[in-house]
Amino acid sequence: MVKKDDEISVSSETKGPLKSFQALMGEGEKFSRDKLYIKAIQSYTEALDLLPQDDDKSTAKDINDRLNGLVARSACYLKIGKNNLALQDAEESLKSNKEFTRGLYQKAEALYAMGEFELALMFYHRGKKLRSDLREFQLGINKAQEAIDNSVGDPNRVKLEASGDLSIFYKNDEKKKQPIGYVRASQKKDTTVQRKPHPPPANPRTTKQLLGDLYEDRVFLDKIINNTTVTKPNTRSGDAIYQLASDGIDYLDGRTHFWRQQEPLYARKSLKKADNNDETYKYVHRELEAIDELQNMDQFVDARRRAQRLLEFCERLDERKFPEKQPVIADVYSRLGNAYLELGDYNKALDYHFRDLTYAESKHDTDRSSRALDNLGRVYARSGQFAQAIQVWERKIPLASSPLEKAWLFHEIGQCHFGLGDYERAKRYGERSYVEAVAANDPIWQLNAKVLVAHSETKLRQYRDAEKTFEEALELARNQHDMAAERAIERALKDVRDQIAKGAADSPPDRAETMYDIKVNSDEPIEYADDKESLIKLTIFGDNGSSGSIDLRGNENDPKKYDGYTTTLKKKAYDAGKLTKLALTCTKIGSWPLDSIEISDSKRKTKQKFLLADSIESTTTVIDLFPEGSIVEFPFDTRKNNKKGKPKPVQSGRQLSAARQDDSPKPVQYTVTTKTGSALGSGTDANVFITLNGDKDKIDRHRLGTPESNRNPFEKGSKDDFKFEDTDVGKLKTIVIEHDNSGAASGWFLDSVEVKYNGNTYKFPVGRWLDSDEGDKRISLELEPNKKPASKIASELEDNQEESRSSISPPNEKKARPSSTEKVEYDDFFDDDNDDDDSHAPNAVDYEVTVKTGDKRGAGTDANVYLSMFGDKTNSERHELKETMDRTINRFEKGATNRFKIQGADVGKIKTIRIEHDGTGIGAGWYLDSIEIHHVSRNETYVFPVDRWLDTGEGDKRISLDLEPDKKPGQAKDSKTPDPKASETSSTTDASKKTAKPDDQSTSKKTTQYLVTVKTGSAMGSGTDANVFITLNGDKQRIVRRPLEKPDSGRNPFERNSKDDFKFEDTDVGQLKTIVLEHDNTGLASGWYCDFVEVKYNGNTVKFPIGRWLDSDEGDKLISLELEPNKKPSANTTTDDSHAPDAVDYEVTVKTAKKKGAGTDANVYLGMYGDKTKTERHQLKESIEKSRNLFESGATNRFKIHAADVGKIKSIRIEHDGTGIGAGWYPDSIEIRHISHNETYFFPIDRWLDSGEGDKRISIDVDASQKPGQSSESKSPDPASTKKEPTPAKSEPAPAKSEPAPKATTTTQAPSDPNKKTQYTVTTKTGSALGAGTDANVYITLNGDKNKVVRQSLEKPEDSWNPFERNSKDNFVFNEVDIGQLKTIIIEHDGTGSGAGWFCDFVEVKYNGNTVKFPVGRWLDVDEGDKRISLELEPNKKPPAKIITDTSKAGNNVEYEVTVKTAKKSGAGTDANVYLGIFGEQGKVERQELKEPIDKSRNLFESGATNRFKVNAPDVGKITTIRLEHDGSGIGAGWYVDSVEVRHVSHNETYKFPIDRWLDAGEGDKRISLDLEPNKKPGQLKYDDDDHEREENIEYEKSKTGDEEQNTQ
Repeated sequence: MVKKDDEISVSSETKGPLKSFQALMGEGEKFSRDKLYIKAIQSYTEALDLLPQDDDKSTAKDINDRLNGLVARSACYLKIGKNNLALQDAEESLKSNKEFTRGLYQKAEALYAMGEFELALMFYHRGKKLRSDLREFQLGINKAQEAIDNSVGDPNRVKLEASGDLSIFYKNDEKKKQPIGYVRASQKKDTTVQRKPHPPPANPRTTKQLLGDLYEDRVFLDKIINNTTVTKPNTRSGDAIYQLASDGIDYLDGRTHFWRQQEPLYARKSLKKADNNDETYKYVHRELEAIDELQNMDQFVDARRRAQRLLEFCERLDERKFPEKQPVIADVYSRLGNAYLELGDYNKALDYHFRDLTYAESKHDTDRSSRALDNLGRVYARSGQFAQAIQVWERKIPLASSPLEKAWLFHEIGQCHFGLGDYERAKRYGERSYVEAVAANDPIWQLNAKVLVAHSETKLRQYRDAEKTFEEALELARNQHDMAAERAIERALKDVRDQIAKGAADSPPDRAETMYDIKVNSDEPIEYADDKESLIKLTIFGDNGSSGSIDLRGNENDPKKYDGYTTTLKKKAYDAGKLTKLALTCTKIGSWPLDSIEISDSKRKTKQKFLLADSIESTTTVIDLFPEGSIVEFPFDTRKNNKKGKPKPVQSGRQLSAARQDDSPKPVQYTVTTKTGSALGSGTDANVFITLNGDKDKIDRHRLGTPESNRNPFEKGSKDDFKFEDTDVGKLKTIVIEHDNSGAASGWFLDSVEVKYNGNTYKFPVGRWLDSDEGDKRISLELEPNKKPASKIASELEDNQEESRSSISPPNEKKARPSSTEKVEYDDFFDDDNDDDDSHAPNAVDYEVTVKTGDKRGAGTDANVYLSMFGDKTNSERHELKETMDRTINRFEKGATNRFKIQGADVGKIKTIRIEHDGTGIGAGWYLDSIEIHHVSRNETYVFPVDRWLDTGEGDKRISLDLEPDKKPGQAKDSKTPDPKASETSSTTDASKKTAKPDDQSTSKKTTQYLVTVKTGSAMGSGTDANVFITLNGDKQRIVRRPLEKPDSGRNPFERNSKDDFKFEDTDVGQLKTIVLEHDNTGLASGWYCDFVEVKYNGNTVKFPIGRWLDSDEGDKLISLELEPNKKPSANTTTDDSHAPDAVDYEVTVKTAKKKGAGTDANVYLGMYGDKTKTERHQLKESIEKSRNLFESGATNRFKIHAADVGKIKSIRIEHDGTGIGAGWYPDSIEIRHISHNETYFFPIDRWLDSGEGDKRISIDVDASQKPGQSSESKSPDPASTKKEPTPAKSEPAPAKSEPAPKATTTTQAPSDPNKKTQYTVTTKTGSALGAGTDANVYITLNGDKNKVVRQSLEKPEDSWNPFERNSKDNFVFNEVDIGQLKTIIIEHDGTGSGAGWFCDFVEVKYNGNTVKFPVGRWLDVDEGDKRISLELEPNKKPPAKIITDTSKAGNNVEYEVTVKTAKKSGAGTDANVYLGIFGEQGKVERQELKEPIDKSRNLFESGATNRFKVNAPDVGKITTIRLEHDGSGIGAGWYVDSVEVRHVSHNETYKFPIDRWLDAGEGDKRISLDLEPNKKPGQLKYDDDDHEREENIEYEKSKTGDEEQNTQ
């Protein structure tokens, strides 16, 4: 059966034991059919790894299997766009057999996808020659030939994905009448595509916010679906395009639903608002997105680790400063639950999803409740707990909003009932699912629902109904071309027909009966309605089905009804098998407070109690009773009268495996009692853990969660008991008690711990603080029975601190810290009495400690780090490592090596050390590489390798480790590490050597020995002093940036003409695909000439030839190379032309856009191409201003380049190398000035150069004065200026600017005073009406008598961080050109955000001592009044409340014929409402909506369409200007207009208005309104209605044009 959701499709069976080659190949085929291509690739790779790698050792079957596996994996690589890897696999399959037809076809397909059409055509022909009977080769020849034909004359169309031209798919359908090959009629029927309607989103604004950038793709696919030219019915190409577009829309609609559940819109909105000002919000938002991305990539371990860190960070936040703390924590709970679900830890998944639900229910938040219930149900269903899943999902039913969601929900509930043997209810839910799937027009869920109904009917022996239902399901499967579903349904249909043939449909079921003892427990009677038909009956369900209906009366012939009190009955009924649930059928019952029903099965000798899932009320018809322990208790649930406790937790890990083994040892019941001290502030809010170390086994870090009393644990003076079952540890030797330092008051004063099990009681006195701010700052203690911990300060500290704290602490405070003066007294006390300070001991010696932090993401820590040393003479405990020898301020940073000097007691020969941190700081988790301790006087050095996390969110969650010299800690990063205490607790060490538990073993990683050989060249200066790193990229894993430090020879590595071998052990990467070799450019001589690199592992040798420099001063200046096996990298492309005889100076000005994340840390390069020559790849690294931070958001950087004179600059290439943490870059523009010629060239860019954005380019070629074209999917920028060849303008050197102009602002400067800057203060007042505020971006245009400022963005007010809130007044200050006397303004917004509508009271503009006020007092909202979001205002003149005027009934009306032509390009059409205003010499007509065309067309303003309208309006005389605008509504609001033509019918005068640009809030200048003059393209936009001002503007444009022509001459 087909699965809709990927998470459901990938069953838990994939996590089972090692499988055979055929099983893995079959699994890969299943994933491929389900379009889970990444998982399919993993299966195929695992299958290939099982085969011998050496052909000499392979049988003929092994070779054939390898070829088939390579081809299958190649096909999946093509599906996910990894064309190079697809080609590699195809070529690998052809190495042993050049005539392997599947390999030839796959290679041709890969070449075709890469745009190599000629080569693809050659391999299609080669395959057809070998197998002329295969139709696929002929089809390949046709499509390759068509692609070549369509690419002739236009190189940009060679790669189909870059052009956006889909015509090649249907062009030849019109020309070719002869079909290719023979096609049977049945085949034609099978290939017909079922076209289903795709309704537009119910709320486009919400959908756009949820999908983000993908929303434009949704609009584009919707237009393709509705374009009958492209998707011409009953043609091969048309049907194929339609199917692809339909699948894309289905996927995006599914993503919309997912994100609506994953992160409600209001949560996004609040974070977005705060993003503008607060680093905390930015960090939280960024981390949430990163966690989602990791989960989408199936990297659940990393997602869990990151979510755990974010949770710890959020828990430490002050809710007064971060009001979104609780909803963000709930979002993190949801993500943690999903991660633990995928990792198989169902207990933790349930825990976190219940936390999410608790918050949602407390806030009455239905969106979050729906999400949490959805997730809880998935956990229960995945773990086989169908009873709990039913309870959770039935609670979600009222919250389901869409038919598609209900179809899925009803289907899953039906599946759970089916699993419990209730086939009647399964059928009913299947029927409900089908109804909703039909409403959602979703054939996949229609198929799923039909299959569920048919299976249920089969189980109910309703074979004739099942036959009919299976036939309907089979037709649905055929329509979807789902071969796997067809085969499964055909088999089931055959079985049903066999049963009908045997007469089973007409005979009663042949089932055994059994005797049930039924005990009904109830202290209250049944309240029957006043009706003779009132009755109540019981049905028992099990794995054999149902028992049939059972009357609860002792005598069924007794006319007296059952009263409802406790009774015991013996009833004979069908044998239901192993019991799963009960159901009560209630007919006209008022109420019945039933307690429970107990069923004794005489056949199986079992007795089981069942509880109500809900209360019985007058509306109840059927109600379920589930086994005791499986009733889910919901937070804040007032619906139930009978709550019997929390749900039984799911068994996971070791418990699951133990439960399946009858001979496994029985678990032991442990009772742990903790006694918290009575000192003020003794309690803790942190999570507490205990580790039990016995002589047989150990229980590692068991969390002490909910005590038996159900009270809040670890409160001042409290004693708490915790019970749990776990493995028998034998005789208890030691325990470790610790907490994770979380919560507002984490410090804890612990009196004692007591452990009881197997009749034994072990007492552990403590009497001290576990607090990172008290005493020795420890939060973890190892304890021995009846022995108090060794610190001297503990007992005295309790008395002294209790007395001191009581005198300074507020009475109601949970925990108060000492005042500053008393803190000094404590410090003095510690100095005098604390053992840990042994620096003044008579035998004190110096130790030099070197700590190396790992070089991986997030490895550094901000926590306080402590070191203890244990030797054969004595111990030296807990020295804080805080002052480095080189006085470094930031310690323990990623990849850093820090050295400390410690003076302490001479411990003799060091046996063990303890390294730990206190978990404080934002990024407390620490990845420690190694520690080295040097005994200075004896010149002895001890090395302690670590290579693991010390992190409460990682692996065993430890932040303290005991280490032995030259010995790594016992487990890998994500496994649990024992904690032996040096010499004092040898028994514990012995216990830690026991075999790991099953759940630990499952998470350990396989490691491999690698030998990397590096050959340095023999040229002069070839060696390097820099640090060299290698990254290994395999098909399974990758090893990132492994330092190559110490070669086996012990010599200095990377010397001239040397060959160095480096050995290391790390994770198995599988088949090595590529490596990255790089150095960090440090040292006196960092440049390096490398000959080759060779990697040996697992018996394989992979060679990477290089033969070039890695040098920032040589060639292309690259110091990092990605290399493929046996393939030499391309030669250096950059030449140094600074010493050319004709070298000249250029001044380059780079402006980075002012938007979030626009800056880059990457290296930026510039190439210039002129009419004489070219100069390539100059790195922009030293600015004229000597700025240290280049290319920051909103920054303008100037550089001087000395290079060859290229002549007149035609184009430039701007690029970056993608390095650094934030590599993505959004450049606004580049200006290049040829200093000697005084010529300036301007290159607008206004786009991302980012491998993760848009077309993912980090290099782009730009023509002067022409914006770069976008990718084929995106809309082109304004092409108005592209028709003329760029002409350099003579200019004087630009004076230094006080600050860069805002990105969104363009100015038209008057010739009189082009450089004068004026400060403007714009004040906006938002109304007090409900919902008056806006989340949209707001812009203002200032029109003066000298100049104008166009579309200044009002972003950051002076006195608040969130502008345009209800009843707020916001001030915006900016410097711009002097406009003279202010005539009018335009105030507008772009309609974005969840609450875009805005009620504006007034706008006030102050400048040059003048104050000009513009009253507004109206909505700017597409859903209010005249739907305008842009207003032109005059000083002291209030605009009309509604600007649209009905002029059709005026007395002097005339008729205008308006022709609107929409450009023919991708996405050019609009669904918005379009308006036209006409301005003439005798009057004006404002804002006529163009909605009824002359030809009565339904779809207006489509791409390439021409629409004609009649407008009846007053005669304006000679038309001088028109205003064209739209309101930004609809799915695809952006509009590319080609032209508008207005004909005065009675005068027969025609006015043409060329446009050729976007009206789109997301494109170019983001305008959706234009003022146009006849026969003139829009340049600098005009907004003035005053004729005199318009004449001045025209004269100014003429003078400006004249100046440009003179400069050109």
